Amino acid sequence: MTAIISATGLSKRYFLQKSRGRSEWITAGVARGAAAVIKRILMPWRKRGPKPEMTELWSLDDVSFEVNPGEVIGLVGHNGAGKTTLLRVLSAITEPTRGRAVIRGRMNSLLEVGIGFHPELTGRENIYMKAAIHGMRKELVAKHLDEIVAFAEVDDFLDTPLKRYSAGMRSRLGLAIGMVLEHDVMVVDEALAVGDARFRARASDRIRRSATSGMTTLFVSHDLGQIRDLCARSLLLDRGKLVADGPTAEVLDKYLRVSIESGGAAVREFRPGETRHLRRLRMIGLGGPTSRFVPGEPFAAEIAIDDVKGAVDLEARIVIANAHGQPLFRFRSAMTGLDLGARDSGEVVVRADLAELPLTPGHYTLGVELGRGRGLVERVEHALRFDVLEGDPYSNGEAFVPNDGGIWVKGRWTIASGPFT
Repeated sequence: MTAIISATGLSKRYFLQKSRGRSEWITAGVARGAAAVIKRILMPWRKRGPKPEMTELWSLDDVSFEVNPGEVIGLVGHNGAGKTTLLRVLSAITEPTRGRAVIRGRMNSLLEVGIGFHPELTGRENIYMKAAIHGMRKELVAKHLDEIVAFAEVDDFLDTPLKRYSAGMRSRLGLAIGMVLEHDVMVVDEALAVGDARFRARASDRIRRSATSGMTTLFVSHDLGQIRDLCARSLLLDRGKLVADGPTAEVLDKYLRVSIESGGAAVREFRPGETRHLRRLRMIGLGGPTSRFVPGEPFAAEIAIDDVKGAVDLEARIVIANAHGQPLFRFRSAMTGLDLGARDSGEVVVRADLAELPLTPGHYTLGVELGRGRGLVERVEHALRFDVLEGDPYSNGEAFVPNDGGIWVKGRWTIASGPFT
């Protein structure tokens, strides 16, 4: 069988320019062009100073793999691992520094589902325009128009200007166009995070049915449950390198044995380019920093955040997931009224305290997020791994024993005083 996607030695280089205490990633070509413009236009009016320090970053480093027609491939890895860069190279949005990618068929990229829309045009007009951008004939769009509208759930707003749509409606419409119209390869980067649970379930079902008809899908999601559900095979990227390629269960197990950097550590420093505001994450127990806890004992997480002064409605969140990557609960700073933007210093350290760790023995991961309202600003999923040991939170001499992990509740059982009344 001839592979529908062939990637051979794909590498992509960026440069990190350090200036005035801030960092910015730029491609080699952009760096050269920007330097030429600055030298020609701005330098006559500026004093000459030392050249800015430039550091190389290989966002992709000699990545090779093949995908057969009809496969649904999961792509996993930490922030900065190179997932989006790989999808952008495969989608011909950016050129690789080295290597070659061959796509044998029509590709549809859902990297930014709202890109290509015009706010002054109606939903109907945007559907035709977006399809035309992807090279679709008008007759084909008309054939599938009703299906697109029903899938996006915008029936009552089809002839309303897009500027009247909510962000969720725009995202659903963009995803519907990409999923309904005919193509051979679909690239999806976090697109299934839009909409409510019912819409996400329908979108996942659409991917399954499309795979049976021969469509190939490359799928990126921070929801590892979706990856397990949809993808038989997955690729794991770390610092631009392909470190695992195989059955999804095995790849996710390797990913969750992680953090690759942390390996059971209680502290993680985030790399330059991996995050914009998040700097460090630390777990703390009764005796100080640790990655081993006991049910019912205190648990704390400290997060160092930079450059958020004056931010409005910004909140920090910790997310604890089980050994399979499924989130168990999220604890938000907004729940306690903490305002992250009302601080004078450049860096602020916030701390989340749980009086009693509500977990049974097992393996878990700790993720961290910055958000505004219900939206997401920045996230590092499964940033640290920790273990919960045997414990006796009910103080009755019967300890919890290790299992797959889960939630325990603080409560008690008694004998009722009499029959139901």
